[in-house]
Amino acid sequence: MLKSKTGLFTFHLFNESTRDQNQRPGELKLAETINFGPETKESEFVILGISEDIGPQMNGGFPGAQKGFNAFMQAFQSVQSNKFCSGENIGVLGEITQNIKFESINKNKGAVEELDDFILNVLTENISKGQKLIVIGGGHNNAFPLLKNLSILDTKRIHAINIDPHADCRSIEYRHSGNPFSCAINEDVIHNYSIFGLHESYNNTYILDYLDRNACYYNTFENWLDDPNLWWSEFENFGNTASNDKSYSLDIDLDAISFLPTSALTPSGFSIEEIRKMIRSLSSNVDFSILHLPEGAPETENEHRLYGKIISYFVLDFIKCQSKK
Repeated sequence: MLKSKTGLFTFHLFNESTRDQNQRPGELKLAETINFGPETKESEFVILGISEDIGPQMNGGFPGAQKGFNAFMQAFQSVQSNKFCSGENIGVLGEITQNIKFESINKNKGAVEELDDFILNVLTENISKGQKLIVIGGGHNNAFPLLKNLSILDTKRIHAINIDPHADCRSIEYRHSGNPFSCAINEDVIHNYSIFGLHESYNNTYILDYLDRNACYYNTFENWLDDPNLWWSEFENFGNTASNDKSYSLDIDLDAISFLPTSALTPSGFSIEEIRKMIRSLSSNVDFSILHLPEGAPETENEHRLYGKIISYFVLDFIKCQSKK
Protein backbone atom coordinates (compact mmCIF):
# COMPACT_ATOMS: atom_id res chain seq x y z
CA MET A 1 0.00 0.00 0.00
CA LEU A 2 1.37 3.40 -1.02
CA LYS A 3 -0.02 6.82 -0.09
CA SER A 4 0.25 10.14 -1.90
CA LYS A 5 2.13 13.12 -0.51
CA THR A 6 -0.50 14.20 2.03
CA GLY A 7 -2.47 10.94 2.11
CA LEU A 8 -5.35 12.04 -0.10
CA PHE A 9 -4.91 8.96 -2.32
CA THR A 10 -3.76 5.36 -1.86
CA PHE A 11 -2.38 2.81 -4.32
CA HIS A 12 -3.31 -0.82 -3.65
CA LEU A 13 -1.05 -3.30 -5.45
CA PHE A 14 -3.13 -6.36 -6.27
CA ASN A 15 -2.08 -9.96 -5.59
CA GLU A 16 -3.54 -13.47 -5.82
CA SER A 17 -6.22 -12.62 -3.25
CA THR A 18 -7.79 -10.32 -5.85
CA ARG A 19 -8.48 -13.23 -8.16
CA ASP A 20 -12.16 -14.21 -8.33
CA GLN A 21 -12.46 -17.77 -7.05
CA ASN A 22 -16.01 -18.26 -8.35
CA GLN A 23 -15.31 -20.91 -10.99
CA ARG A 24 -17.70 -23.01 -13.03
CA PRO A 25 -16.99 -26.66 -13.92
CA GLY A 26 -16.05 -27.15 -17.56
CA GLU A 27 -15.25 -23.48 -18.13
CA LEU A 28 -12.09 -21.39 -17.97
CA LYS A 29 -12.58 -17.73 -17.01
CA LEU A 30 -10.20 -14.79 -17.33
CA ALA A 31 -10.06 -14.76 -13.53
CA GLU A 32 -8.03 -17.97 -13.80
CA THR A 33 -5.59 -16.80 -16.49
CA ILE A 34 -4.84 -13.08 -16.07
CA ASN A 35 -1.96 -11.81 -13.93
CA PHE A 36 -2.19 -9.66 -10.82
CA GLY A 37 0.07 -7.12 -9.10
CA PRO A 38 3.78 -8.00 -9.31
CA GLU A 39 3.08 -10.62 -12.01
CA THR A 40 2.07 -7.87 -14.45
CA LYS A 41 5.72 -6.99 -15.15
CA GLU A 42 5.70 -9.49 -18.03
CA SER A 43 2.18 -8.65 -19.28
CA GLU A 44 1.68 -6.99 -22.66
CA PHE A 45 -1.51 -5.26 -21.46
CA VAL A 46 -1.60 -3.77 -17.95
CA ILE A 47 -4.88 -2.59 -16.41
CA LEU A 48 -4.91 0.09 -13.70
CA GLY A 49 -8.01 1.19 -11.82
CA ILE A 50 -8.40 4.78 -10.63
CA SER A 51 -11.30 5.18 -8.22
CA GLU A 52 -11.70 8.91 -7.68
CA ASP A 53 -14.23 11.60 -8.49
CA ILE A 54 -12.51 14.70 -7.13
CA GLY A 55 -11.43 15.69 -10.65
CA PRO A 56 -14.94 15.72 -12.17
CA GLN A 57 -16.42 17.48 -9.13
CA MET A 58 -13.74 20.17 -9.30
CA ASN A 59 -15.08 20.75 -12.83
CA GLY A 60 -18.73 20.94 -11.74
CA GLY A 61 -19.49 17.32 -12.71
CA PHE A 62 -21.51 14.68 -10.90
CA PRO A 63 -19.90 12.42 -8.27
CA GLY A 64 -19.58 8.67 -8.71
CA ALA A 65 -16.55 8.15 -10.98
CA GLN A 66 -14.84 6.28 -8.13
CA LYS A 67 -17.29 3.38 -8.53
CA GLY A 68 -16.57 2.25 -12.08
CA PHE A 69 -13.45 0.14 -11.69
CA ASN A 70 -14.87 -2.34 -9.18
CA ALA A 71 -17.92 -2.87 -11.40
CA PHE A 72 -15.58 -3.58 -14.31
CA MET A 73 -13.47 -6.05 -12.33
CA GLN A 74 -16.48 -8.12 -11.33
CA ALA A 75 -17.62 -8.43 -14.94
CA PHE A 76 -14.20 -8.76 -16.58
CA GLN A 77 -13.03 -11.69 -14.48
CA SER A 78 -16.18 -13.62 -15.44
CA VAL A 79 -15.40 -13.44 -19.18
CA GLN A 80 -14.52 -16.74 -20.87
CA SER A 81 -10.85 -17.46 -21.56
CA ASN A 82 -10.81 -18.98 -25.06
CA LYS A 83 -9.16 -18.81 -28.48
CA PHE A 84 -10.36 -15.24 -29.02
CA CYS A 85 -8.76 -13.90 -25.82
CA SER A 86 -7.08 -16.27 -23.39
CA GLY A 87 -5.86 -13.69 -20.84
CA GLU A 88 -2.25 -14.77 -20.33
CA ASN A 89 -0.97 -11.49 -21.81
CA ILE A 90 -3.21 -9.36 -19.54
CA GLY A 91 -2.33 -8.07 -16.08
CA VAL A 92 -4.29 -6.10 -13.50
CA LEU A 93 -1.79 -4.00 -11.58
CA GLY A 94 -3.93 -2.49 -8.84
CA GLU A 95 -6.18 0.39 -7.88
CA ILE A 96 -5.71 4.01 -6.84
CA THR A 97 -8.39 5.08 -4.37
CA GLN A 98 -9.50 8.43 -2.98
CA ASN A 99 -9.38 9.26 0.73
CA ILE A 100 -11.05 12.66 0.46
CA LYS A 101 -14.58 13.94 -0.05
CA PHE A 102 -15.31 16.91 -2.25
CA GLU A 103 -16.31 20.00 -0.27
CA SER A 104 -15.81 22.96 -2.59
CA ILE A 105 -13.48 24.14 -5.32
CA ASN A 106 -11.66 26.48 -2.91
CA LYS A 107 -11.25 23.87 -0.16
CA ASN A 108 -10.09 21.12 -2.51
CA LYS A 109 -7.69 23.08 -4.69
CA GLY A 110 -4.43 21.19 -5.03
CA ALA A 111 -6.03 17.74 -4.68
CA VAL A 112 -5.93 16.95 -8.40
CA GLU A 113 -2.34 18.18 -8.65
CA GLU A 114 -1.46 15.74 -5.85
CA LEU A 115 -3.26 12.99 -7.75
CA ASP A 116 -1.31 13.86 -10.93
CA ASP A 117 1.99 13.41 -9.11
CA PHE A 118 0.83 10.22 -7.41
CA ILE A 119 -0.35 8.56 -10.63
CA LEU A 120 2.94 9.46 -12.28
CA ASN A 121 4.82 7.94 -9.34
CA VAL A 122 2.79 4.70 -9.49
CA LEU A 123 3.30 4.38 -13.24
CA THR A 124 7.02 5.14 -13.05
CA GLU A 125 7.47 2.33 -10.53
CA ASN A 126 5.31 -0.27 -12.26
CA ILE A 127 4.98 0.29 -16.03
CA SER A 128 7.76 -0.44 -18.52
CA LYS A 129 8.32 0.79 -22.06
CA GLY A 130 6.42 -1.33 -24.55
CA GLN A 131 3.60 -2.31 -22.20
CA LYS A 132 0.15 -1.16 -23.22
CA LEU A 133 -1.63 0.62 -20.39
CA ILE A 134 -5.41 0.37 -19.93
CA VAL A 135 -6.83 2.76 -17.32
CA ILE A 136 -10.41 2.47 -16.08
CA GLY A 137 -12.36 4.73 -13.75
CA GLY A 138 -11.90 8.19 -12.31
CA GLY A 139 -12.20 11.49 -14.10
CA HIS A 140 -10.75 12.59 -17.42
CA ASN A 141 -8.30 14.71 -15.43
CA ASN A 142 -6.12 11.59 -15.26
CA ALA A 143 -5.33 11.75 -18.98
CA PHE A 144 -2.63 14.32 -18.18
CA PRO A 145 -0.42 12.16 -15.91
CA LEU A 146 -0.97 9.12 -18.19
CA LEU A 147 0.32 11.09 -21.17
CA LYS A 148 3.13 12.60 -19.13
CA ASN A 149 4.31 9.13 -18.14
CA LEU A 150 4.23 8.03 -21.78
CA SER A 151 6.36 11.05 -22.73
CA ILE A 152 8.94 9.94 -20.15
CA LEU A 153 8.91 6.30 -21.26
CA ASP A 154 9.03 7.04 -24.98
CA THR A 155 10.87 9.88 -26.69
CA LYS A 156 8.57 9.72 -29.73
CA ARG A 157 6.12 12.52 -30.42
CA ILE A 158 2.72 11.74 -28.89
CA HIS A 159 -0.59 11.90 -30.73
CA ALA A 160 -3.59 11.88 -28.39
CA ILE A 161 -6.93 10.76 -29.83
CA ASN A 162 -10.05 11.53 -27.82
CA ILE A 163 -13.66 10.46 -28.45
CA ASP A 164 -15.49 12.98 -26.33
CA PRO A 165 -18.33 15.54 -26.40
CA HIS A 166 -15.92 17.99 -24.73
CA ALA A 167 -12.40 18.97 -25.76
CA ASP A 168 -11.21 19.17 -22.12
CA CYS A 169 -9.03 22.16 -22.96
CA ARG A 170 -10.32 24.63 -20.39
CA SER A 171 -7.99 27.18 -18.79
CA ILE A 172 -5.45 25.83 -16.31
CA GLU A 173 -5.59 28.08 -13.25
CA TYR A 174 -6.11 24.85 -11.29
CA ARG A 175 -6.43 21.19 -12.24
CA HIS A 176 -9.71 19.40 -12.86
CA SER A 177 -11.32 17.03 -15.36
CA GLY A 178 -11.86 19.82 -17.87
CA ASN A 179 -8.24 20.68 -18.63
CA PRO A 180 -6.01 17.57 -18.98
CA PHE A 181 -5.32 18.11 -22.67
CA SER A 182 -4.67 21.85 -22.43
CA CYS A 183 -2.18 21.03 -19.66
CA ALA A 184 -0.56 18.38 -21.88
CA ILE A 185 -0.38 20.75 -24.86
CA ASN A 186 0.95 23.67 -22.80
CA GLU A 187 3.70 21.50 -21.29
CA ASP A 188 4.58 20.06 -24.73
CA VAL A 189 3.68 16.55 -23.51
CA ILE A 190 1.53 15.89 -26.59
CA HIS A 191 2.25 17.17 -30.07
CA ASN A 192 -0.96 16.29 -31.91
CA TYR A 193 -4.49 16.23 -30.54
CA SER A 194 -7.50 14.84 -32.42
CA ILE A 195 -11.06 14.85 -31.07
CA PHE A 196 -13.99 12.91 -32.50
CA GLY A 197 -17.58 13.57 -31.45
CA LEU A 198 -17.24 17.11 -30.11
CA HIS A 199 -20.68 18.54 -29.31
CA GLU A 200 -20.84 21.89 -31.06
CA SER A 201 -22.98 23.68 -28.47
CA TYR A 202 -21.22 22.32 -25.37
CA ASN A 203 -17.73 23.76 -25.85
CA ASN A 204 -17.23 27.42 -25.07
CA THR A 205 -15.58 30.00 -27.31
CA TYR A 206 -12.34 29.91 -25.30
CA ILE A 207 -11.99 26.17 -25.95
CA LEU A 208 -12.79 26.39 -29.67
CA ASP A 209 -10.30 29.25 -30.08
CA TYR A 210 -7.71 27.27 -28.11
CA LEU A 211 -8.12 24.28 -30.45
CA ASP A 212 -7.70 26.50 -33.50
CA ARG A 213 -4.64 28.29 -32.07
CA ASN A 214 -2.94 24.99 -31.33
CA ALA A 215 -3.83 23.35 -34.65
CA CYS A 216 -5.89 20.60 -32.99
CA TYR A 217 -8.09 18.51 -35.24
CA TYR A 218 -11.73 17.95 -34.35
CA ASN A 219 -14.81 16.45 -35.95
CA THR A 220 -18.16 17.14 -34.32
CA PHE A 221 -21.00 14.86 -33.32
CA GLU A 222 -23.22 16.92 -35.59
CA ASN A 223 -20.95 15.95 -38.52
CA TRP A 224 -21.57 12.34 -37.52
CA LEU A 225 -25.33 12.87 -37.59
CA ASP A 226 -25.10 14.36 -41.09
CA ASP A 227 -22.79 11.71 -42.56
CA PRO A 228 -21.66 8.77 -40.37
CA ASN A 229 -19.99 7.05 -43.34
CA LEU A 230 -17.51 9.91 -43.53
CA TRP A 231 -16.22 8.94 -40.09
CA TRP A 232 -15.40 5.36 -41.00
CA SER A 233 -13.39 6.46 -44.01
CA GLU A 234 -11.69 9.02 -41.80
CA PHE A 235 -10.76 6.37 -39.21
CA GLU A 236 -9.39 4.24 -42.03
CA ASN A 237 -7.35 7.16 -43.36
CA PHE A 238 -6.11 7.85 -39.85
CA GLY A 239 -4.81 4.30 -39.60
CA ASN A 240 -3.17 4.56 -43.03
CA THR A 241 -1.29 7.70 -42.01
CA ALA A 242 -0.24 6.48 -38.54
CA SER A 243 3.51 6.81 -38.20
CA ASN A 244 6.07 4.59 -36.49
CA ASP A 245 7.85 7.68 -35.20
CA LYS A 246 4.88 8.61 -33.00
CA SER A 247 3.27 7.15 -29.89
CA TYR A 248 -0.53 7.06 -29.76
CA SER A 249 -3.07 7.19 -26.96
CA LEU A 250 -6.82 6.56 -27.18
CA ASP A 251 -9.22 8.21 -24.74
CA ILE A 252 -12.92 7.41 -24.75
CA ASP A 253 -14.82 9.65 -22.39
CA LEU A 254 -17.87 7.62 -21.43
CA ASP A 255 -19.87 10.87 -21.54
CA ALA A 256 -19.91 10.25 -25.30
CA ILE A 257 -22.44 7.39 -24.90
CA SER A 258 -26.17 8.10 -24.74
CA PHE A 259 -27.73 7.65 -21.29
CA LEU A 260 -24.74 5.87 -19.77
CA PRO A 261 -24.39 6.95 -16.10
CA THR A 262 -21.39 9.29 -16.15
CA SER A 263 -20.07 12.49 -14.63
CA ALA A 264 -21.83 14.45 -17.39
CA LEU A 265 -24.81 12.39 -18.55
CA THR A 266 -25.91 13.01 -22.15
CA PRO A 267 -29.21 12.06 -23.85
CA SER A 268 -27.66 12.47 -27.30
CA GLY A 269 -24.54 10.51 -28.11
CA PHE A 270 -23.08 7.35 -29.57
CA SER A 271 -24.43 3.86 -28.98
CA ILE A 272 -22.36 1.17 -27.29
CA GLU A 273 -22.07 -0.67 -30.61
CA GLU A 274 -20.81 2.47 -32.38
CA ILE A 275 -18.12 2.98 -29.75
CA ARG A 276 -17.11 -0.68 -30.09
CA LYS A 277 -16.80 -0.23 -33.85
CA MET A 278 -14.64 2.87 -33.32
CA ILE A 279 -12.35 1.03 -30.92
CA ARG A 280 -12.04 -1.91 -33.28
CA SER A 281 -11.44 0.29 -36.33
CA LEU A 282 -8.78 2.44 -34.69
CA SER A 283 -7.12 -0.38 -32.74
CA SER A 284 -6.82 -2.55 -35.84
CA ASN A 285 -4.82 0.14 -37.64
CA VAL A 286 -2.95 2.10 -34.96
CA ASP A 287 -0.43 0.80 -32.41
CA PHE A 288 -1.68 2.39 -29.17
CA SER A 289 0.28 2.75 -25.93
CA ILE A 290 -2.72 3.82 -23.81
CA LEU A 291 -6.44 3.13 -23.64
CA HIS A 292 -8.20 5.40 -21.14
CA LEU A 293 -11.88 4.90 -20.19
CA PRO A 294 -12.83 7.62 -17.67
CA GLU A 295 -15.97 9.31 -16.27
CA GLY A 296 -18.25 6.29 -15.74
CA ALA A 297 -20.40 6.74 -12.63
CA PRO A 298 -22.72 3.75 -12.04
CA GLU A 299 -25.01 4.08 -9.02
CA THR A 300 -27.67 1.36 -8.87
CA GLU A 301 -27.04 -2.39 -8.82
CA ASN A 302 -28.36 -2.70 -12.37
CA GLU A 303 -26.12 0.14 -13.56
CA HIS A 304 -23.12 -1.59 -11.99
CA ARG A 305 -23.85 -4.80 -13.88
CA LEU A 306 -24.40 -3.03 -17.19
CA TYR A 307 -21.39 -0.74 -16.81
CA GLY A 308 -19.08 -3.61 -15.90
CA LYS A 309 -20.06 -5.60 -18.96
CA ILE A 310 -19.94 -2.58 -21.29
CA ILE A 311 -16.40 -1.66 -20.24
CA SER A 312 -15.37 -5.32 -20.51
CA TYR A 313 -16.50 -5.31 -24.15
CA PHE A 314 -14.46 -2.15 -24.82
CA VAL A 315 -11.33 -3.55 -23.18
CA LEU A 316 -11.62 -6.90 -24.96
CA ASP A 317 -12.14 -5.20 -28.35
CA PHE A 318 -9.01 -3.14 -27.77
CA ILE A 319 -6.90 -6.10 -26.63
CA LYS A 320 -8.04 -8.42 -29.43
CA CYS A 321 -7.38 -5.86 -32.17
CA GLN A 322 -4.05 -4.72 -30.75
CA SER A 323 -2.91 -8.32 -30.31
CA LYS A 324 -3.36 -8.95 -34.04
CA LYS A 325 -0.95 -6.15 -34.97
